[in-house]
Amino acid sequence: MTQMQPSAGAAARRIEHARQAEARKLSRRSFLRVSVFAGLTLSVGAMAAGFLGFFNLRKPTGFGGVITVVPARVPKAGEEPSRISEGKFWLSNLAGAQGDVAGVGGTGGILALYWKCPHLGCTVPWNPAFNGAAVNFPGIVGWFRCPCHGSTYSRAGIRVYGPAPRPMDTMAVSVNSDKSLNVNTGVITSGGPDNPLRAKPYSG
Repeated sequence: MTQMQPSAGAAARRIEHARQAEARKLSRRSFLRVSVFAGLTLSVGAMAAGFLGFFNLRKPTGFGGVITVVPARVPKAGEEPSRISEGKFWLSNLAGAQGDVAGVGGTGGILALYWKCPHLGCTVPWNPAFNGAAVNFPGIVGWFRCPCHGSTYSRAGIRVYGPAPRPMDTMAVSVNSDKSLNVNTGVITSGGPDNPLRAKPYSG
């Protein structure tokens, strides 16, 4: 009895089936290789970003970095504070003991006050019409007053009323030779009764 040989068509189908199976295996291997390399790349990238952030090599701009304030935006001594939106701070130019409601010996100068309320983080606006008589400081008009829970601060950011746990935080300020200011919004110091003593002398 003669054994029947497979037809040419059946043989071709088996070959094509084997070829497709091998192609699928190659595709899976390629996908796994790409996935592994992508995972490694992301891990290395994340570590590099952390390294750069730690050593401040990215030199961020805007909030988190150094903001340069031109002289035209710096208020004159005793004028109402200027809102510097890109840095999220108020620029207060204290005249003498102005704002030193705790009597720590402030002699005036420039303060950059972070506008985030130390209580729950609301943005604190300047209220030029608010009368200090409402918070036991009669005769002083113009205060920072949080719209969320009423915490009230002097021009130097000193808390005199409300649930905030401390005065407004301050940012590092340096005065340039052309009377512009560099405010480092990445260097924020918790507010304290010594806020008026942190003011930088300014003669612009």
